[in-house]
Amino acid sequence: MTPKERMLNLLNGKEVDKRPVQLDFSPMMLPRMYERFGIPQGFEEDLLPFIDNHFVYAFLDDPFGKQRRRNFENDIEYDKWGVGWDMQQEGIFMVNHPLAGAGDLSGYTFPDPDDESLLKYVRPLVERYGDTHLVCSYQVFGLNERASALRGYTDWLMDILVNEDFAEALLDGIADYQVRLAKNYIEAGVNCGRVADDYGMQSSMMMSPDVFRKLFKPRLARIFKVYKDAGLPLVYHSCGDIRPIIPDMIEIGVDVLNNVQPEAMPREELAEKFGGTQLIFYGGISTQQALREGTPEAIEEEVKGCIATLGKRGRWIMSTGISITSDTKMEAVDTLIEAIEANRAN
Repeated sequence: MTPKERMLNLLNGKEVDKRPVQLDFSPMMLPRMYERFGIPQGFEEDLLPFIDNHFVYAFLDDPFGKQRRRNFENDIEYDKWGVGWDMQQEGIFMVNHPLAGAGDLSGYTFPDPDDESLLKYVRPLVERYGDTHLVCSYQVFGLNERASALRGYTDWLMDILVNEDFAEALLDGIADYQVRLAKNYIEAGVNCGRVADDYGMQSSMMMSPDVFRKLFKPRLARIFKVYKDAGLPLVYHSCGDIRPIIPDMIEIGVDVLNNVQPEAMPREELAEKFGGTQLIFYGGISTQQALREGTPEAIEEEVKGCIATLGKRGRWIMSTGISITSDTKMEAVDTLIEAIEANRAN
């Protein structure tokens, strides 16, 4: 089976020859991976001959995509929303919030989702990998994170509690952008959707489930509907503990849930509660503990623990709880790859 055939079988509840894999690396870890395999620094898909990943991500040509590709000119890059990104951070770190202190949206212009420059890399990826892999859109900063980036984290959390009219107007503008961007991704030929937006922290959600259902769920549903109406599978990413809203995600069309951080959402509980659904889990191997410990025994047991829980019905993509970061020892990464390969057979 090709990776695409394997993933489509998994999504449709059919048998696969072996478990699919997706190992993701932080921007700072990617150069170490290129060095590890003796290849020039390039794009993440250049790792496919060495790691049997099943998704190819069609990043936009924006600061997030430039950071992933290590292709930027300045320490601080500004996106078309006016948000400044610190490109030297391991993860995502904002240094400018254009709507900080604003009382309304009267002086703000939302960016153009039809800007062709955003899709610079999408069509070439579809042409090269569309027959063999799931080439996914990558709509990072879906709603909550984008609003937080525009307002600042503290102001945004206050908005959703005491400035609801402003919050709804801002979310509507962001959702309109994301809906149009999803349509443009589909027109460019992607065969899978991926939307990312964090709602969880390590031990709880950032907001109550009721607030999520009132402000975010209907707008996420609008974005998801674009992919579902096109007959495409949908991957949804949210870090942290989002257990209370997983049923909502299933209801509005999520097929694949990422990240599954075992420290935030215990694998056994997820398997028990959602074992009877069609949801596919993507993640689950502990980066905070097993990879940090780094012993072959710990990593092997971690992989087997995921198979026994998340993979019990066969509906699991072998992956880590979060992207593998640059403080991970290369020996642990090598051991993880070996352990995955040794346990992929159903």
